[in-house]
Amino acid sequence: MFKQFISKIPGADIYMVGSFITFLAFFILVGLYLVLVDKTYIRQMSQMPLDESSTD
Repeated sequence: MFKQFISKIPGADIYMVGSFITFLAFFILVGLYLVLVDKTYIRQMSQMPLDESSTD
C-alpha cells in the first residue's frame, strides 16, 4: 500500500531520507545530552517537585 503511494509522489525518497536523518539526529543529540549531563543536576531536578523546603 505505501509503496504505491510513495511511487506516485515525485521526490518522495528525498523527504523520507530527510525525515529519517532528522529523527536520527534528534535522538542522538538527546542521548548525548543524557550521557553528558551532570548526574547531580538530574537528581536535583527529579527531587524538585517533591522538595517543598526550597523556594527557587
